[in-house]
Amino acid sequence: MQVQELIDSPGVNRPSRLAPFSSRLLIPLLASILAVLGIAGLQFASSLLAPIAVALLLTLLLGPLVRGMSRYGVAEPVAAGIIVFGAITVIVAAMVVLSAPATDWLRRAPATMRQVEDKLRTIEPVSAIQATATSVARLTGVANSDSTPRIEVAAAGPLARVGWTTAHIVGGILTIVFLTYFLLSSGSMFRRKIAYLFPSGMHRTRIKRALAEIEEQMSRYLLLNTLISIGFGLGTWLLLAIIGVPNPVLWGAVAGVLNFIPYIGAFVTVVLIGMVTLATFDGTQRVFLACGGFLMLDLIKGHFIGPVVVGRRMPLNTVAVLLSLLFWGWVWGIVGAIMAVPLTVMIQVICSHSERFRGVAIVLGNWGAQRPS
Repeated sequence: MQVQELIDSPGVNRPSRLAPFSSRLLIPLLASILAVLGIAGLQFASSLLAPIAVALLLTLLLGPLVRGMSRYGVAEPVAAGIIVFGAITVIVAAMVVLSAPATDWLRRAPATMRQVEDKLRTIEPVSAIQATATSVARLTGVANSDSTPRIEVAAAGPLARVGWTTAHIVGGILTIVFLTYFLLSSGSMFRRKIAYLFPSGMHRTRIKRALAEIEEQMSRYLLLNTLISIGFGLGTWLLLAIIGVPNPVLWGAVAGVLNFIPYIGAFVTVVLIGMVTLATFDGTQRVFLACGGFLMLDLIKGHFIGPVVVGRRMPLNTVAVLLSLLFWGWVWGIVGAIMAVPLTVMIQVICSHSERFRGVAIVLGNWGAQRPS
């Protein structure tokens, strides 16, 4: 009777066991909703956010050069203009040099693929695998091409596709160029503005110091990795030139660019080198020499040059690297795959300077269970 009276009486305060349980569920639920909305926003606004991310990484890469010129009395806007437009000149010159061999290779790509296919059939293990696959296809009825339904989809006109793609690329390039210039010419203005968002005193000073350390570490990481990629491309070019592979400059440039994509970049490059070498030469000796030499260069770069030059202060563990490649490649395509590791390193460095998010830095990093320095 007393229990029933307590339940029926509206004025009595009784403890609710559902309140702590519901509050514990509410925070992860809101965090999951915000994460899904954030990922959807990254994909939806990729045409805007990807150029901004590229400009930010280029600012961190070229920032030390601008600061070095400013120490010798050159104004920051002038130094930024010299660095940005000098980099554009170098890139355009490289594209002019590589355009002829790239166009020639694309023109001969169908013939090259047929040559590779014909030569692979002469290799005994490959021919045995192909014969087994053909037998399985005949047994399952897959070889009957008449039973395969054909679906014709009306596509947009080629002129419309080319026009939209060109406008998209030109707009992104202009955004990157001008945003990079204005970020470099402003110097540390944005760092000071971000610090002013926090209360005055020790908080503002600590934020300024943390932002300066983040910028310094990221600039060092990007600059050294860019130099390693350039050296790796030059080494690949020299190796292929010695072997006699056609267009070694093109494949050296491909190796240098794809070096920014760990694991996948090396795999794609060695496959391309193997295809070109197999289509060019008779036999498999030079194929194994080219592919083996490239893998040896990649091994030396990854296990000796990289740790010595870059150091082990900001490495990512293998799981974090693979997940970052999958995530950013899915969100922003090939541009996201190229920027995946630098963006993840930036997130790791930022989290390592925050007590609240230091656990994220430990999960992404390669320190084990210790606290990052």
